[in-house]
Amino acid sequence: MQLLVCLPSCGNKKTDSDKRDGFEDGKYCAEVTYYYNRTQKTSKYTLAVEVAENELIAIYWPNGGWLDDSHFTPPDISDGDASLTSNQGVDYHVRIIGEEGDCKLDQQASTEEEILGLSEKGQSE
Repeated sequence: MQLLVCLPSCGNKKTDSDKRDGFEDGKYCAEVTYYYNRTQKTSKYTLAVEVAENELIAIYWPNGGWLDDSHFTPPDISDGDASLTSNQGVDYHVRIIGEEGDCKLDQQASTEEEILGLSEKGQSE
């Protein structure tokens, strides 16, 4: 007796609108690590991020601030990890860890403006 097993990848029913490898468009929670070379400061937080067409297009802070594609070139995040540098020179590494609402976001996360402010404070001391 033969048993035929067909997994969801069987068949040829995919369309351009179907999810390709990676993530569907939408918001996710992610571990976001950022590093600012001028101060040698590194911070890691759980933040909301947005994905469109398997590219990271926004990082959201709990205070209502955000970085989006006007602040960086959207990197590919189809494998769940991406790195980027903002137009202010802050390096980010983003790793998606769950669906939006599945994670507790860090409410005290430092924004990029605060990181840049730390560098000015450090230079004046």
